[in-house]
Amino acid sequence: MILMKRNIAFLCALATVVLSLSFSAWKFKDVEIKKGELIMITYNIHHGAPQSSEEVNLKDIADVILRSKADLVALQELDRFIARSGNVDQIAELEQLLNMKGYFSKSIDYNGGEYGVALFSKHPLISVERFDLPMVKDGEQRSLALAKVKLPNDQELYFGSTHLDLNIPNRIAQVQRIKEIEMNLNAPLIIGGDFNAIPTSEEMIKLQESFTLSCVAGGCPLTSPTSNPKRAIDFFAYNNKVKEVLDFKGSEALKEEKASDHIPHVATFEFLN
Repeated sequence: MILMKRNIAFLCALATVVLSLSFSAWKFKDVEIKKGELIMITYNIHHGAPQSSEEVNLKDIADVILRSKADLVALQELDRFIARSGNVDQIAELEQLLNMKGYFSKSIDYNGGEYGVALFSKHPLISVERFDLPMVKDGEQRSLALAKVKLPNDQELYFGSTHLDLNIPNRIAQVQRIKEIEMNLNAPLIIGGDFNAIPTSEEMIKLQESFTLSCVAGGCPLTSPTSNPKRAIDFFAYNNKVKEVLDFKGSEALKEEKASDHIPHVATFEFLN
C-alpha cells in the first residue's frame, strides 16, 4: 500500500514537470513568433486634432499608435512650433510618448513654424534624409521622409513617410519621383502615407509598377474620413526587394480610433529569416 502511494506521488510529480515544460516551450514559441513580426502603422494625425475639432491632444494620437504595437510609424500632418498646436515640437513630444526615435521632413513653413511628415522607429535609424516632391501645378509643397532602419535580424530596410498632393498632375509627378528614388536605392523600401488617391487611380496604378500596396484580397480598408469612411487613401507601398526579407501577412484599418480625421492603417509583415 505504501509502495502504491509512492508510485502515485511519483507519477503526479512527473506529470507536473511535463506540463510545466510543455507550458514553458509554448510560451517560448509564442515569444519567437512575436519577434518574427514587423508591425507598422501609417496615420494622418491632423496635427493631433479629431475630425471637426481643433482641440489638440497628442497623447491620444500616441495611445492609438501604442495600442497598434507598431515597430515602425509613418505620420502625416505634423506641426512644429505652430500656435494651433501649442507651439510645441510634436516630433520631440511623440518621441517621448512613444519611446521611439523620430525624423521629421518639413514640407512647408506655416504660421511661424513648420508642417510636414515624420517617421518613428523602435529600431535604430542608420541614416535619414528627405526629398521635396515635384509640383507641376501650384499647390502645397509635399515631401518624403526616409530612413534606413536596422532590423532585429541584422537586416536593413528603408522606411518612409509621405503625403501626396490633392492635385492629380502633381500626384502623377510625385509618384514618378518616388519610383526614381526606389530605383536609385536598389534596396528594400516601404513607404507609408496619405496618398490622397485610391488604389485603382491612374497614379496608384503607376506606383504599382514598382510597388505592391498593403491591401488584402478585398481591397485596401477605408480610412477617410473618420466619421463615415468612404475612401482608401492611407496605406503602405513596398517594393520587390522587401519580398526577399519580409512576407506581407495582412492589414486593417483601426476604425474604432477617433483621435484624428483619418483612420490609421496597420500592416503586419513577417521576417523570412
